Amino acid sequence: MTRGIPTAFAAPMLKGLLISGGDYIHIWPFAEGRDIGQSVEPLFKSVPEAALKDERLYEYLALVDALRLGNQREAKLAEGRVYERLLKK
Repeated sequence: MTRGIPTAFAAPMLKGLLISGGDYIHIWPFAEGRDIGQSVEPLFKSVPEAALKDERLYEYLALVDALRLGNQREAKLAEGRVYERLLKK
């Protein structure tokens, strides 16, 4: 458990897409974060800070985490969201 920035389906732009069974949310460790949850190693050390500066980047990085951390249902939903985002012009 640590303080940080929510990722995967706990990220603000993805929150509410799935009903959680009470599990802890996934968090990128970040001292200035406001949320507490289960620590997830970000792809790069700079991810939490970069995500706070760019909402679109945050969404993509959270979707990548949903793909790598989620069960089949979560991964399938994240895959659909990534596909939608990549097709948008």
